[in-house]
Amino acid sequence: MKMRLVFLLLTLVVLVAARPKAGPKQKCKSGPVDLVFLIDSSRSVRPHEFETMRKFMIDILSTLDIGLNATRVGVVQYSSQVRTEFSLKAHAKLDTMVKGINEIIPLAQGTMTGLAIKFVMDTAFVAEEGDRPKVPNVVVIVTDGRPQDRVAEVAIEAREKGIEIFAVGVARADMASLRAMASPPFEDHVFLVESFDLIHQFGLQFQDKLCGVDLCVESKHGCEQICESSPGSFHCLCLPGYSLNEDGKTCAAIDLCAEGKHDCEQICNASPGVFTCDCSAGYKLNDDKKSCTMIDFCSFGNHSCDHECVSVLNGYHCRCQEGHRLLENGKTCQAIDLCAEGKHDCEQICNSAPGVFTCDCNAGYTLNDDKKTCTPIDLCAEGKHDCEQICISAPGVFTCDCNAGYTLNDDKKACTPIDLCAEGKHDCEQICISAPGVFTCDCNTGYTLNDDKKACTPIDLCAEGKHDCEQICISAPGVFSCDCNAGYTLNDDKKACTPIDLCAEGKHDCEQICISAPGVFTCDCNKGFKLNKDKKTCTDMDMCNTVKHGCEHQCVNTPGSFYCICPEGQLLQEDGKSCGTCKSANIDLVLLIDGSKSVRPQNFELVKKFVNQVVDSLDVSAHGTRVGFVQYSSRVRTEFPLNMYHTAAEIKAAVMKVDYMEKGTMTGLALKHMLENSFSESEGARPLDRNIPRIGLVFTDGRSQDDITEFAKKAKEAGITMYAVGVGKAVEDELREIASEPTEKHFYYTTDFSAISTIAENLKLNICPAESQGEIEVKDPCACESLVEFQQATMSSLEQLTQKLSAMTARLEQLENQLLSKK
Repeated sequence: MKMRLVFLLLTLVVLVAARPKAGPKQKCKSGPVDLVFLIDSSRSVRPHEFETMRKFMIDILSTLDIGLNATRVGVVQYSSQVRTEFSLKAHAKLDTMVKGINEIIPLAQGTMTGLAIKFVMDTAFVAEEGDRPKVPNVVVIVTDGRPQDRVAEVAIEAREKGIEIFAVGVARADMASLRAMASPPFEDHVFLVESFDLIHQFGLQFQDKLCGVDLCVESKHGCEQICESSPGSFHCLCLPGYSLNEDGKTCAAIDLCAEGKHDCEQICNASPGVFTCDCSAGYKLNDDKKSCTMIDFCSFGNHSCDHECVSVLNGYHCRCQEGHRLLENGKTCQAIDLCAEGKHDCEQICNSAPGVFTCDCNAGYTLNDDKKTCTPIDLCAEGKHDCEQICISAPGVFTCDCNAGYTLNDDKKACTPIDLCAEGKHDCEQICISAPGVFTCDCNTGYTLNDDKKACTPIDLCAEGKHDCEQICISAPGVFSCDCNAGYTLNDDKKACTPIDLCAEGKHDCEQICISAPGVFTCDCNKGFKLNKDKKTCTDMDMCNTVKHGCEHQCVNTPGSFYCICPEGQLLQEDGKSCGTCKSANIDLVLLIDGSKSVRPQNFELVKKFVNQVVDSLDVSAHGTRVGFVQYSSRVRTEFPLNMYHTAAEIKAAVMKVDYMEKGTMTGLALKHMLENSFSESEGARPLDRNIPRIGLVFTDGRSQDDITEFAKKAKEAGITMYAVGVGKAVEDELREIASEPTEKHFYYTTDFSAISTIAENLKLNICPAESQGEIEVKDPCACESLVEFQQATMSSLEQLTQKLSAMTARLEQLENQLLSKK
């Protein structure tokens, strides 16, 4: 029967040891689960067993797909009370969950399992603690003892609420109680292991329970004896007494005797995986079935030893008990008195017993750990005194004293601090701070202690530069206040100053441009206008008559500017002055459009219309002109690449669907994106050897928040013709740095978004066919003379309306600023 038990235990050890733990790549992907560990921390769970239970939980968690959208885990421990260690919503990652488990402190009281199940049902699985609807609720109860309360009724209630319960019993756990807790079927939900060291056996089965497919059942595994599944795989095992061969499938008998894996004292008899012991002639096998004992001649009773008879081969001899010596007759024993013989090293007192001695000490001394020397009893060191501060020890007695700066009270035990400040024994100018027997001086707020550590001097923070006033600092002891120079006003932070901007406040009478200086202003006029003698109003100049416009055919005046037109049948060339018959050529055009917050939504719609005006002037087709659209702010987004649309109608429809990004103005990042991505062949740019011009058009309304120099230069070095269009607060120097040479032909600016339609009309992106070797699709010219005249009249009217709208917009902004300043 014992051999059968050993065989079964070996089988369990082999099967448990053979199953690998799930590695970091073997995560359970069975779906979301809300899992709560309910762990027994009663006083019967010893510290090292609790550590094994802690490791058991961590091992299970390492196999699960932990996350707020995957498996959520909570931990509750119980004894006579119940405590949540962390809830289902507490941790979203495995590492913080493991840290929480490692910080658990056992309660070490009773075993109220029913109370714990009720607590988990009512408290752990609620939405406030992270429980999710329509996600399975699972409880794993780990206990080593019989519950001290009723569990059956509360477990039924929990299961009726849809909670699946696994009951894991260890060592002393009661199987009937485990079955009362667990969900059916019991063979899947009840586990009883002999010790905490084997608790990981349940962990492996629990992992298989969650993770599903058993490949040993559902595949041709080829194992000779035993197949064991692991998540997503399987491996072969052998029966007890056999080992797995190198092929990983067949088994060979284990000869423990030949391998030296036995503890027989004399003879080992082998069988597969086990062995039995035997003895040589003249010896008999002991009850432990391992060691051998020589035949005992003393047991025959034919000796006369005083104490003990010792058998030897074919005989015996006498031996005395410890502390005695055998006399010459070989049978009689005499007690050894080491104290009387002086064979001891006791410092004070020697107490004798046969063959041994113990040491002791005189009164007032205590025996040291070496059990030989003695030390005087120190009542002070042992804390057996009632002195408040200093205890002075003598053997068995003590006296009290005080630290420096204190005086001993009449009770000869307590001490009172000496307060020199209260006694007036100091020379501080302002504040005296007392410590026992000594004092230090300090100063009132706003003063600093002098080098003599007694007198005080006012602190002048302004003179010391310890202030953050932008302009004027006004000092008082230890504090300061700020003020501003003439023409400036103090901000709400009471530190910084802002120049008084009469232009922004609308406190001026300039007709067009107000130039502000702190507290004053001067007037100026827009380009094409001149300032009148009143230094306030402006008069439009006829640019066609006052400047060398250079128009080859006809100059048309507009408020503050002019433009050239050509006769019927001819088109205005890129210089904006000469006329010719050159049609639009095929180009690759990428529009880099500013979508920063400063543009504003209504203006962004104007920008999209500007883009579509540009598209209307192009010959768009798969083999002609291709257009790509990139929007940027704090990041860059390709709205559509060069190869996405092949007609102007498609492009214009896509432009109007573009969503406004807002945020910052990273023009340098946008140029980098255009160079590295937009003009790549993968996004539709045609090969360089086809000599099809690459044109980039940058539209922006403000200063870039990053550096544009590097990628503006690289774009032009890569053969990309760069156009820069600015509006509003766009920086002219940046626009010129982006634009290709000659700059004046590739750079456009207007102060108002409503005027960008004019830029679209004047913008010439096309290149003559003679300059391009690619395929060209040419539109027929619109040669109607009346249409040209109509266009001229319309453009003039639009320019006038634009100027009026710009003036109205400026006036509205002034009024808005005035309202904000009054608030």
